[in-house]
Amino acid sequence: MHTTLLYLSLLLLSTPFSKELPYMEIATAFEKNKSNLIISYCENPVLLIVNGAEGVYNHAQAGMVLMDFFKSYPDGVFEYQFQGKEADDDIFSAATYVVGPDIFTILLSFSRETSNKIQSIRISE
Repeated sequence: MHTTLLYLSLLLLSTPFSKELPYMEIATAFEKNKSNLIISYCENPVLLIVNGAEGVYNHAQAGMVLMDFFKSYPDGVFEYQFQGKEADDDIFSAATYVVGPDIFTILLSFSRETSNKIQSIRISE
């Protein structure tokens, strides 16, 4: 019994605790305009830059900023152009969010220190 517990303990300690980057979940949240879900994948606070307006926001404030964006540009199509990997020195991704004639570039920068949470989101037309 002790041997089994020791083995399980060693197995758990040797397993890396890093989370995979939530690319698919973020894409789905953008397409469904779920601002609070997007923000749940972010550090607290998070840097948001939306069409040139920049701010560092706590989760509640950041959710409202994204909610305002989605009110103006609902039901867009989100598509990644580039997805960084956890092994990269700087983890970022680039995507487009298209609503009718409006095409937005979405840049996500991930933190290595906080389990690959988003540290900044830049949305520009």
